[in-house]
Amino acid sequence: MSIVFFVLILIIATVFSNALDTKIKFLPRAIIQIMMGLALSFIPNFNHFNLNPEVFMLAIIAPLMFYDGMNTNIVKLKRTLSNTFSLAIGLAVVTIILVGYLGYALLPHIPIALAFALAAIITPTDAVAVSSVTENLDLPNEAMLSLKNESLFNDASGIVMFDLALTAFHTGHFSPVLSIFNYLYVFFGGLIVGWIVGWLFVRLQLLLIETDIDNPNIIVPINFIKPFAIYLLAEMFDTSGILAVVAAGLIQSTQAQSLRLTSTKTQMVSKTTYEIFTNLMNGFVFILLGVSFPTVIYDITNEGRQVSSLGYLILVGIILYIVMIIIRYLWVTLKLANIRIRPADKVLNHFLIAINGIHGTITLSMAFSIPIVLHGKIFPFRNDIIFIAATVIILSLLVPSIILPLMLPAKSYSYSLEDISTYRQKMIEYAIKRVHDADEDPVETQAVIATLRSQQSILQRPKRNATYKILQKCFNLEEKLLQEMVDNGEISVKQQTFYERMSLFQSFQLHQSFIQHFMYRARFYFIKLSHRFKRRIKRVDPLVVTKKFNNARDELAQVENEISPQIFAYLREHLNADNRAEIHWIEEYYRERHRRFQNNTRANEIQEELFINAFQNEYNFIQEQLGKKNISRELASLLYEQVSNDEWVYMQNDSIYA
Repeated sequence: MSIVFFVLILIIATVFSNALDTKIKFLPRAIIQIMMGLALSFIPNFNHFNLNPEVFMLAIIAPLMFYDGMNTNIVKLKRTLSNTFSLAIGLAVVTIILVGYLGYALLPHIPIALAFALAAIITPTDAVAVSSVTENLDLPNEAMLSLKNESLFNDASGIVMFDLALTAFHTGHFSPVLSIFNYLYVFFGGLIVGWIVGWLFVRLQLLLIETDIDNPNIIVPINFIKPFAIYLLAEMFDTSGILAVVAAGLIQSTQAQSLRLTSTKTQMVSKTTYEIFTNLMNGFVFILLGVSFPTVIYDITNEGRQVSSLGYLILVGIILYIVMIIIRYLWVTLKLANIRIRPADKVLNHFLIAINGIHGTITLSMAFSIPIVLHGKIFPFRNDIIFIAATVIILSLLVPSIILPLMLPAKSYSYSLEDISTYRQKMIEYAIKRVHDADEDPVETQAVIATLRSQQSILQRPKRNATYKILQKCFNLEEKLLQEMVDNGEISVKQQTFYERMSLFQSFQLHQSFIQHFMYRARFYFIKLSHRFKRRIKRVDPLVVTKKFNNARDELAQVENEISPQIFAYLREHLNADNRAEIHWIEEYYRERHRRFQNNTRANEIQEELFINAFQNEYNFIQEQLGKKNISRELASLLYEQVSNDEWVYMQNDSIYA
């Protein structure tokens, strides 16, 4: 139960931090989530929290890295493969060596093996954290592509070097030759395992599709368990589970080219599911960092096992962070990674690649993977290393958040929010006009129009008093129209009375609570049974009763056909921004009443045809405006996506519109 509560709190905290992120623009989402974690640390269940690194790597990091690989452009990766490996392997190894010696010089009391372990922890970069910091800035594509591709593979470099450093500390022996061979085996072994198993999973999915077992309930769970299975399998062979899931993700990205427009529903469901899941997992990472931070500080300051004061550890973190920026800048400036950049943009791009070496998920997981106990004793300097790593993570998030907005312009778009609102409004009105012109059943037409208008604004709740005032005016209009029909000889007084009684019965239910409505329905049911029993006693022919009922219903429908269009016309005439919610509610009431009176068996069919035509007309409007160059291609794409989403939602839930 405690695990369920723990996960539930993490989900709530992630959702809340994402909501805050939409309002707080000056802080990256990762910082907000760390602060949320600090707040959670005061909850009893989160006090003195210690992260299980094995569970963390399997449950959170593996699916995140798989998703990163799956969203990588394989064509661009092939084109920049040499630069990617230069940054992910060459730069990572050089950084670990230089920072390791520097860390040992700054912290001479700790063994040199642990200094290299610290360097390996703070070397890997995090593309997700980079995106969090730069999402509102116009970061050059070349720099962003290099950072994303680097982060896919340098995690493995850091993990392998970290394992080598810990092994050297445990055993007291270090063999450069064996270490190199071990590094190559773990690195390329992970890639090979991921490549093979990922290919097998892709073939399995294609086989299921070819045999018409194309069901999201089957395919999506398979895709969901894929990174966990591949990670565990790679670890069984003592290779890199992280690189294995990255390789499998890259293989998965090629599947989209094979599927194209086949299995579209499964692709949409898979994509949406993974986006939500990875968003939660990313939130968990930084929230857990915030939760863990107070425990680390407490252990350092109160248990007397630190190598130096808290202030000095912060200073060490700052120095190591600055040195890593310098190493990254020199690496690209000396063309050890030859990135294709225009000469005029070289200095800026080199600086961006240097400062955006942001650290996050892998750094945190490796820091917490340091054993708590070694040979029956507390692992030495564990909290100091974790604290320095946390300092580097926070610095790498804060510094770009402050500097980059001063250097880079905000993202610019070829359209404004006003353009989106204006052309969306025009598009909907265009579709509504075409629905009107179709000259179908007026009530079903109004139902479709009301749904189309819901695209325009956020759903609002109608105000009770305002609704009843408008409704009373509609009732008065009904009485007036009925009297005119009697005066003109179109209906009899008996039909007028019958219609008024049925209308009164329908309107009476509007003022009832749920319990009153239930009791009224129960009473009506027993009265109906009583009448049926009496007819049997009197031996009344059921066909005669049915005929009378059908005749009465037909008469009611004829009157309703005359009145309902005028009621809808009256409501449209008095529709404005202030009473939109109330009038839409009243329209729904009249549509439902009309259906009961009419018993129209083609209602759903009519609505479906009108909806299909409406969506097609929205597409036509966008194409027409794009052809006239009234809107940009980016705005057209945005509108296309919105119409496509609306259409998909309708097709999935068409029964609720009927």
